[in-house]
Amino acid sequence: MSTSNYTIYLASDSLSFLEPESITKLAASHFADCRYELIKFPNVKTSQKAAEIVQQVKRSVPTLLVFSTALTEVRDTFLIKSLEANVQCIDLLSPVIKSLGQVLKRAPVYNIDYSWQLSDEYYRRTHAIEFAINNDDGKSLNSLQKADIILIGVSRTSKTPLSIYLAYHSYLVINIPLVSERSIPQNFYRVSSKKVIGLTINPNRLNEIRTERNTAMGLNTESSYSDLNNIINELEFADAIMKKVGCPIIDVTNNAVEETAEKIMKLINIKRRNSHE
Repeated sequence: MSTSNYTIYLASDSLSFLEPESITKLAASHFADCRYELIKFPNVKTSQKAAEIVQQVKRSVPTLLVFSTALTEVRDTFLIKSLEANVQCIDLLSPVIKSLGQVLKRAPVYNIDYSWQLSDEYYRRTHAIEFAINNDDGKSLNSLQKADIILIGVSRTSKTPLSIYLAYHSYLVINIPLVSERSIPQNFYRVSSKKVIGLTINPNRLNEIRTERNTAMGLNTESSYSDLNNIINELEFADAIMKKVGCPIIDVTNNAVEETAEKIMKLINIKRRNSHE
């Protein structure tokens, strides 16, 4: 087996890397035939800095971003921006804190220098983000009934970043890629259409996005994934499914994630109000 080279980026909200670095190096030791470079970012205390780090990580492939922070805005930025940029990232601290809280049946107490908000809203948001990550691309089909929002659309219509953005606003979101009938969960059609939002995009724009994606991944830019005729067929199939469900359809071609998310939240809240009238 040939030796592989990769980069691990390590970010912390403090000047110390002792624990995160030890854990990361221990994990890397299980791949002794691969060489890695470790790049550290200390004292990351703003969302802007976290977003800049993700953009730097994005330019290095293969790579892994490992972060340890007790600052909720920084953590959420790492998660959201990493998903948007398709960067593999690991949050070292939150899972341990959550598990300890469950074991001890109490909320954690943090240093006053940290900005964790121990409110019901914080726990709802954390649960929603975990829910979105665990249900990205329809991985878990048992959560359809629990979801507040189900996003459907072809690949690269911003389903994942939208899921995380909406989760940040405490919505439980599942996204389902519309590739073929087999890609659709069997019980999907039994779920209330009031939860479902369809996403579409201009085929030429999608062709550009997928071609850029193939280039970034070092793949063939003329694959069926980025072929314009194939894209048109995918969009027509997705449109037929959306019309069958009877859900609203949002064109994301010229929309930022935040703009599309605002439209989705407005639609979902209107549906909720109407269902209670």
